[in-house]
Amino acid sequence: MKKLNLIISVACLCLFFTYSFAQKQTNDMFFATMQTHDAKGLQLNHPKDIKILKSANGYSAVMLSDKAAEELHHKVLKHGPGFVYENSEKSAVSAIANIAKMVNRVHQKATFMITQDALVLQSLDLVSNSNIANQIQELENYGTRYHTTNTARQAILDLKTKWESIAGGRSDVTVRVVEHTSTAMPSLVMTITGTEKPDEFVILGGHADSTAGGNNSNAPGADDNASGIATITEAARVLFSMNFRPKRTIEFMAFAAEEVGLRGSKEIAQDYRSRNVNVVSYMQLDMTNYKGSTNDVYVSTDSYNDDTLNDFMIALLNHYNASGTHRITYGTSSCNYGCSDHYSWAQEGYDVTFPFEAKFGEHNPNIHTTRDTFDRSPTPNATHAAKFAKLALEYLIEISNGVTPGGPGGGGDCSVTTASFPYRQGFEGTLGMWSQVAGDDLDWTIDSNGTPSNSTGPSSAVEGSSYIYVEASGNGSGHPNKRAILNSPCFDLSGLTNASFSFQYHMQGDAVGTLILEASTDNGVTWSSIFSKSGSQGTDWNQASIDLVSYTGTTVQFRFNAITGNSWQGDIAIDDVNVGESIVDPGPGNCDTLNFNDFAVTAFSNQDVAGNYSVVDSGAGLSLQNNTWKFIALNYTVTSQTVIEFDFSSTSQGEIHGIGFENDNTLTSNRYFKVHGTQNYGVTNYDNYTNGTERYVIPVGNYYTGVMDRLVFVNDNDAGSGNTSVFSNVKIYEGTCGSVRSAVTFESITPILGNQEEGVLSSIKMNPNPTKDSFTLSIGYDSTKNTTAVIHTITGSKVAELHLNPGANSFSAKKLKLQSGVYLIKIETDGEESVTKKIIIK
Repeated sequence: MKKLNLIISVACLCLFFTYSFAQKQTNDMFFATMQTHDAKGLQLNHPKDIKILKSANGYSAVMLSDKAAEELHHKVLKHGPGFVYENSEKSAVSAIANIAKMVNRVHQKATFMITQDALVLQSLDLVSNSNIANQIQELENYGTRYHTTNTARQAILDLKTKWESIAGGRSDVTVRVVEHTSTAMPSLVMTITGTEKPDEFVILGGHADSTAGGNNSNAPGADDNASGIATITEAARVLFSMNFRPKRTIEFMAFAAEEVGLRGSKEIAQDYRSRNVNVVSYMQLDMTNYKGSTNDVYVSTDSYNDDTLNDFMIALLNHYNASGTHRITYGTSSCNYGCSDHYSWAQEGYDVTFPFEAKFGEHNPNIHTTRDTFDRSPTPNATHAAKFAKLALEYLIEISNGVTPGGPGGGGDCSVTTASFPYRQGFEGTLGMWSQVAGDDLDWTIDSNGTPSNSTGPSSAVEGSSYIYVEASGNGSGHPNKRAILNSPCFDLSGLTNASFSFQYHMQGDAVGTLILEASTDNGVTWSSIFSKSGSQGTDWNQASIDLVSYTGTTVQFRFNAITGNSWQGDIAIDDVNVGESIVDPGPGNCDTLNFNDFAVTAFSNQDVAGNYSVVDSGAGLSLQNNTWKFIALNYTVTSQTVIEFDFSSTSQGEIHGIGFENDNTLTSNRYFKVHGTQNYGVTNYDNYTNGTERYVIPVGNYYTGVMDRLVFVNDNDAGSGNTSVFSNVKIYEGTCGSVRSAVTFESITPILGNQEEGVLSSIKMNPNPTKDSFTLSIGYDSTKNTTAVIHTITGSKVAELHLNPGANSFSAKKLKLQSGVYLIKIETDGEESVTKKIIIK
């Protein structure tokens, strides 16, 4: 009996220890989401520290140990924790399912305009870099702000005291500590209640915690992220010193536990979404004081950041920081999944922006170590961080105070209204029904040749003989940051079903500012931005096409709002404005022939060399001469039942004659149906033309489907001249059409794809490979397009960026500091999909 009791006791003890170990292992791990390739990389090297629960959309729900989390900090990612903490398996799996919706969300955006020059300029002069430097060192002196430590909590409580002090007891200000369920460290929120729109929030935030890997008792975190909190504090101090009282509510936030999965910001953002708080915009400051790159500020362009808000940030930099005492240079860069606290807000559907201290990969190399101290800043006394304080003030003042409608360029009373469509304006010697605005800085000018400034404007109109442009020459008169506004007539869209607005724009030069197209439905009292572009857009005309479905049934007015850059090299031109019915899926049985008189015929990609074309047969045909690629804007959803029917004739054989749908201005060879030509390119199933006029009926849906926005016509003839192709009686329909001579067969067809590519990148050759030192990248295609080659290590780190000219381009691996190993060279040019080549350095 004693022996039996002993056996039972031992068995129970074993079960106890087994259970305890299992509990300990589970309790030491937590749920999170992260990118799948990072999860697999961690699993390969640390199989006991990560468990992948489910993967979708390129992301995975995981169970993660602290050890694996630290590994992400040091070996996998460029910045940020690289994962987002989740409180349960269910929430982790749900989060990855919602990622695609987050990135592709469509929602009503706020309108951002620059209207607060006087207040912003006053604020910029008040920024003190010394204040920022002192605040960074105060936070560094806590020794560590790791989220589990007492000093992390104390840092937040002391920051609360400071924020209350600079607020000066104002009755419209509250400062509150926010406790969390996922961490013992609290967050801090200071609120200035808006005077006119208190329920609309403009937020500036950053994290207050720090980490140093395996030595979190010594985690000074001077740059990451004492610098961001110090910058936020200085922006708040300046606003209070001005007694600034915003029309929208402003909030300043210092988050807990960002370094362990964005825990503090995630809880707060989820709370705001659950209460339907209207956050107009969110800006993140995480690391502001290490100037590791050529430019001062890099705007993050990760997919979850909002393009409209990013464009506005760039517009602010162009407007306020182009030159002088407050000059700030800028570029763009991208980080990674879960990069910082702004991701928490993007997850909840809010618009976010993240200006960063350097290019990702060139930022502070000391972060997440005991070496992240203030004395290692490359610029003295927080002068780099001061630039971010100025940008933060521009953001806060412009968006929080930009509530009252109006400003320069208010519209009229719609006394000039048209309901005649299609409407087309090419500015042929006149502005027509368009009008210059009083109260701006510049007028739009009609021109028929090149603009006066070399290499800044178009050499000719894209349609007709003239266009309009804004002349940026004349320091103080044409630049910097001068505004030109042109109002349209009012358009009664009540008779249209699928209205659209299209135009051509030209933005070339080293100092191009911003072009905005705005719309108003209340006689110009308020304006909404429906299109925006900043910076140089290349040497060619570009087409914009804007869906006006949200304005259908209303009377709407438009205006072009242009802001010049910081020098004369920044002209902006407009031509060929069209308003009317979009071409959409006509449905079965609709056999209408396209009338080319109803469309703007536009150069496609970088292929349109000769550019010769004409509309023939009273609009029923499009004639292309010599080496010509053209497209018409055509919004059409290609389904499995979509057919394109047309007649084709050609005077002689060039390289490629064909037709196809596209959804951007980049060549996609497997979308073009080649019917004639010597080059083995595109889908060649219908390459059978001999002479005369041939009818083609192509079931496009057998080959590809998708949402398209243009129809491309190809008459590629590198010989240059002596060739004419005519595409006529073009019909697009679903299913069958009465004019079809034989029934259309919809079935699974294997495309016969050509093996010869087209364009600049198709001619790229590299040799020798492998090489000990010298190698050559050759471009056999004579192109004026900007072509670049970026060299990466096999793990993705960028090591060099090269500019390529037509012909042979020779390089030295030694001069490029390429060690022995394998490298990837990504080659890009405008209008083509990039090409990646592998090179081996011995």
